[in-house]
This record gives sequence, C-alpha cells and structure tokens, in this order.
Amino acid sequence: MPLILGLIGIFTAILFWVLRVHGTVKGLQVVDRDTKGLQRRAVSTFEDIVGTPLQRVRDPRLAATILMIQIVRTGSPLTASEKTRILEFMETPLQIERISATFERAWGYTQARRPFSQVSEQLVPLLRESLTPAERGDLIAMLTQVAGAHSAPSELQREGIARLRRRLLAGEARNLRRDRSA
Repeated sequence: MPLILGLIGIFTAILFWVLRVHGTVKGLQVVDRDTKGLQRRAVSTFEDIVGTPLQRVRDPRLAATILMIQIVRTGSPLTASEKTRILEFMETPLQIERISATFERAWGYTQARRPFSQVSEQLVPLLRESLTPAERGDLIAMLTQVAGAHSAPSELQREGIARLRRRLLAGEARNLRRDRSA
C-alpha cells in the first residue's frame, strides 16, 4: 500500500510539474504574440536613428563592390567568372588596396536571392553625393559587365540596373533643369 501511495504521489508531482511548465510556456507565447508590434517598432525606431548596415556604408568603393556582388547574387550563386570580373574591377578602376578583405566585407552586406533594388536604394544617397556623373556612368557599366560575365544578364538584373541608373541620374536631370531656368 505505501508503494502504491508513493507511486501516485510521484505521478501527481510529475503531472503537476508538466502542467505548470505548459502553462508558463503558453503564457510566454501570448506575451510574445502581444508584443510583436512593439518589437517591430523598436527595431524600426533603432534603424531610423542609427540606420541600416547598408546606410552606414561611407566608402563609395565598398558600395560599388557590394552592388557588383548583389547584382550577381540576386539571381544565382556567384560563379568563378563573375568573381574574377568583380576582383578585376576592384583592382583597376576602383583601386582598392586590400581586395580580399574588402570583398569579404562587401559579401557580408549581400544576401542570396535578395532583390538588387533593396540594396541599391539604400546606397543611392552615398553614390549620388560622392560620385561624379562620369563615375556614375562607369558604375552602371561595371554592373552591366559583371551581370553579363557568366551569361547574358537576366531580366531581373537588367531591370535592377536600369532602376539604379534612373535613381542615380535623377539628381542630374533636376540640376540641368535648375541650371537652364536660372
């Protein structure tokens, strides 16, 4: 009899503990669900104050490297020919001294299959203020060549480059209209 009472006591304690833990987990899930909006607003406010990682980029050469990598990663994995073309551009026109370190740093800012425009939109203000119109044209040419290094640029890549061209040159069109009216 004492053995049966002991087993019933142990079973009751285990059942009580399982139900207590289950109730706590459910309560935490409710709190997490109820505060999702606050969590998103906190992240949004932080990004408004500090900026996203891409908005904190201050070197136009790093920004160009990020864009070259992302234009390729938008559609497919990076191939050897595409990487070679990017490294050549980093060496010659961009004149980057620490090529491998800069490439790795730029790689960290990109994501596979992320739309190119989401990356380029955040870098447009930096590129507009730090590149001359000729350098902007050179950047567009580099992106087009990198996109076509392995195969013909996809429709998505051509569209992303065209959108970036419009955004970069939009400031030029406004300046020309302003200069003509003055």
